[in-house]
Amino acid sequence: MNIYVGKKISFTKKIDKNLIFQFSKLSGDNNPIHVNEAYVKKTSFKKIVAHGMLSETFLSTIIGTKLPGKGSLWIEKEVKFTKIVRVNDLITFNAEVKFIDEKNRIAFLSINGVNQFGEQVIDSQNKVIISDKCKILISKRKLKKNKNIIITKKIKKNVLLLGSSGGIGFSVAQKLLKSGYTVYCQYNSEKENLNLLKKKYKNKIFILNLDINSKKSLKKFLNKIEKINFTHLINCIIPKIYNVDYLDIKKSDFEYYFSDLFYNIIKIINTVSKIFIKNKNGNIIDISTVYLRIPEKNLLPYITYKGAMYHFIKSLSIELSGYNIRSNSVTAGVTDTQQISNMTKRQKMLLSAKTPLKRIANPEDISNAVKYLVSEESKFINGANINVDGGII
Repeated sequence: MNIYVGKKISFTKKIDKNLIFQFSKLSGDNNPIHVNEAYVKKTSFKKIVAHGMLSETFLSTIIGTKLPGKGSLWIEKEVKFTKIVRVNDLITFNAEVKFIDEKNRIAFLSINGVNQFGEQVIDSQNKVIISDKCKILISKRKLKKNKNIIITKKIKKNVLLLGSSGGIGFSVAQKLLKSGYTVYCQYNSEKENLNLLKKKYKNKIFILNLDINSKKSLKKFLNKIEKINFTHLINCIIPKIYNVDYLDIKKSDFEYYFSDLFYNIIKIINTVSKIFIKNKNGNIIDISTVYLRIPEKNLLPYITYKGAMYHFIKSLSIELSGYNIRSNSVTAGVTDTQQISNMTKRQKMLLSAKTPLKRIANPEDISNAVKYLVSEESKFINGANINVDGGII
């Protein structure tokens, strides 16, 4: 018994009346649309409908007896019932190994079922513990022995870095380029520093222009990035922060952050997520703010925007986890960048005094945390937030 990326199996099962009645008796689900022909004829279904869980049962059959096989254990699944299964439908279940975590002996299986008309009725993503008796074929020598095995190329580490010309974003770009990543750097108006990196790292850095508030610019940007096989997405876009008294807040103050900025960042993340889903692997990192923990006066619209981004990323960690995609945040303390260039020396000293380490953050403090979340060392971290704020209380 062996397993490898690309291994496939299929089998066909007729969902007859006897099978449906047996499942109804076993499960206790005697909903009349499953067992009462007279009742069903009076409904829009007209014919008996099989339990969705009956189809799902055969996913377990595949995992426990066919792929990976005996001794394997189902630990996580995401199932969609895409079409009704009716009595006497002939369902063909197709399974394929999409990814293998060799260290932890976990296989990621895609299993779908189609009826006799070629219509998909069930679609699932499954995470399975591989039995100790099942051999994982990984070496080229072993792969060549079996003509049915697909030899996969190692995915190049391509990073889409949003907001790369700012203090934190530029530090992240430097850090990742030095570590051997290929970085696609988005900027809006300033790219002088990025051009200097281009001279040094040449074909390891690509500079992409995007005005996040322009529909035309966004469309052009999305057309470019959807063709690139990204492995990581890092959002360092930090909009201009301006003060507004709570009693003076207008609709336009929220629209500044939400009408284009928030929604367009989500569109970029969604576009790249489709690439991640196809590869069954991906990593999303967002730079958040300490103001979510310790709000400052007169920053309500900005803090509301950052809160929305924080919880969006948190929710993504659940939405995309079935595809081996991680989503995390780095909460940056007040950082010595262009954003606080208008502060006086005294104001910076007061901020430093609030922090146990007696200083404000510098961009490298934040980029060090990002580098960790990008690395293999963090591969079991998902839905987390790393505070880089010097322990501010």
